[in-house]
Amino acid sequence: MTNLIKKILASSFLALSLIVLADNPIGCPGVEYPKWENSEYVLPFAVGKTVKVQLGNCSSSYHSEQYPDKFAYDFVMDIGTEILASRAGKVIYVEESGRDYRHPNNLVVVDHGDNTFAEYMHLTHNGAAVEVGDEVKAGDLIGLSGATGLAGYPHLHFIVVKNDPSWPYEAIPITFRNTEANPRGLKSYTHYTALPFE
Repeated sequence: MTNLIKKILASSFLALSLIVLADNPIGCPGVEYPKWENSEYVLPFAVGKTVKVQLGNCSSSYHSEQYPDKFAYDFVMDIGTEILASRAGKVIYVEESGRDYRHPNNLVVVDHGDNTFAEYMHLTHNGAAVEVGDEVKAGDLIGLSGATGLAGYPHLHFIVVKNDPSWPYEAIPITFRNTEANPRGLKSYTHYTALPFE
């Protein structure tokens, strides 16, 4: 193989690598994320389970930087997968009347007591395992995943917002303490395993 061909192949590989990295960002640019090692949040699924993050922060679609959902995560889950509380709090809103692939969007909203709220979206029909007023702790069952509302495929759309949980909300960046290092949040198109936590 000539040096010219080697240089062309190396350049092509580098260009392809840069394209892949550009299409798979980690976190939103210029944003400070909380330290993952002592994050208040755990992954919203069972310990030992591995789940793919389809869309992370500032990635694409409704997760793009200009949208209220820029700090959301889409966890790919079959319909009926158990969704667990990511952090302790009080349930303040439940919607579960929607049918998969139709409106409305089923969700559970948990108030953390510090002016932040976790929203667990796209639950399946009658998929909420909690009621308004219930207290939950991290790891408690919230409901069952689905594909309601604008979900084009079965997944959990998970987001933490501050001040007011109604749309268009103000999302905040979060990390998770019970998985591999994620100093800039979870990466799109990447699998994460939920590890034991205290």
